[in-house]
Amino acid sequence: LDVEHRDRTVTSQDCHTLDHLNSFRAHYRFGVNMSSLRNAVKRIAHKERSQPQARQHLGILEKKKDYRVRARDFHNKEDRIKSMKTKASQRNPDEFYFGMRKAEVRDGHHRKTREAQQEDLDHIIGPEAVRIMKDQDLTYVRMLKQKDSKKIERLQSSLHFLGGEDENSNEYDESSRKKKKRKHTIFVQTKKDVETFDVAEHFDTVPEMADRAFNRPRLSTLRDAAMSGLGDKDDDEDGNDYKLTEKQLELQAKAARRTAKKVAKARSSAYGEMEARTKRLEVMARAEERLVLEKNLAGKGRKRKVKGGEDGKPAVYKWRRKRLR
Repeated sequence: LDVEHRDRTVTSQDCHTLDHLNSFRAHYRFGVNMSSLRNAVKRIAHKERSQPQARQHLGILEKKKDYRVRARDFHNKEDRIKSMKTKASQRNPDEFYFGMRKAEVRDGHHRKTREAQQEDLDHIIGPEAVRIMKDQDLTYVRMLKQKDSKKIERLQSSLHFLGGEDENSNEYDESSRKKKKRKHTIFVQTKKDVETFDVAEHFDTVPEMADRAFNRPRLSTLRDAAMSGLGDKDDDEDGNDYKLTEKQLELQAKAARRTAKKVAKARSSAYGEMEARTKRLEVMARAEERLVLEKNLAGKGRKRKVKGGEDGKPAVYKWRRKRLR
């Protein structure tokens, strides 16, 4: 058998080449390895439809699988709302459970009351541990209260509650529950003395310090301070007493005003601190009352509530008298 292939003649003598050619023909005739040839053919790529250009601001185009997830979630919510409406329509208005006494709705959320939470804490850590913790809290509150009380006493001993234009100079009247100003009454002989009355001359001080009710030195004290600042010039050349000039008196008055400003600033700061500590002392006293009441309620003995808590004060209880044997 002669086969012509690209100007080359294959004779029957080339047995090896002929066997290969026959096997290729047989494979091609009976369709062997057709899958590999099918994969070699270029196929059309099926692409998903994208979001149109005019609707790009809406995001990715929703597919069927996305719609199924969204629809399933929507119907589940519908079923839940329908079930809740059915339960609400069939609810008994006289329905009561003992758990309702220990629960409340606050800010739209259903939760346990503080008393119920405290009871749960007692069950978790035990009543003995709770008692020890409250005793420690009471000891700490009493320590802070005593500390503030002593600090207030020291401030009161160093400051003066005196009248004047300063708002801190007002005295608190417990009976009237109002602030009243202190007054300094001076008696004179005639009405003419009232009209010609000079405060600075009466208190023997400079006019800048006449309105003060504290730290109001006399003119002699100011002269002595000025003399001590000038040195040991007690006498002049003629043996007379040394007198201050107008310029020296003016400088002395300026120095006194600067000192008065510093004293007023320090005094105002001290009054602010004392007021803050007084308020904190009241808070600590109320906290101590509550802790003492809780400690007594946790103890033994029959008791009944006489008055509820109001204005930040704890409730009032009355214990039954018990005969001691």
